[in-house]
Amino acid sequence: MSTDDTSRLMHAYFEALGTGHFRQFLTDDVTWTTIQNGADVRGAQAVEEAINGLHARMSDLKTRQLIVADGTAYLEGTCAGKDGRPRIPYCVAYDLAGDRIAAMRAYGEIASFMAPSQ
Repeated sequence: MSTDDTSRLMHAYFEALGTGHFRQFLTDDVTWTTIQNGADVRGAQAVEEAINGLHARMSDLKTRQLIVADGTAYLEGTCAGKDGRPRIPYCVAYDLAGDRIAAMRAYGEIASFMAPSQ
């Protein structure tokens, strides 16, 4: 996948992310790994639900940078918690397979925003 294709896919994914319906951008066996606590979520439906839950507990998300290369992307940003938690930095690494996201790894204190079971 070229850098241009990766960029187009990621921008379309982020646009759909705002709707809460973005499963079409994920492989069926996609994984979300929260590096801080080692939690893994597997499968398109479970990952979509986990990310929607994560975003429900975050406020004031700010993207600093989106870096794309052939078949990979990295998002750097910050957010605050809706419950008054302080602002935290985070990074998400994306691995693409064909025209879909196959794996996501979240770095930073983001585990505190995940649902307790994840």
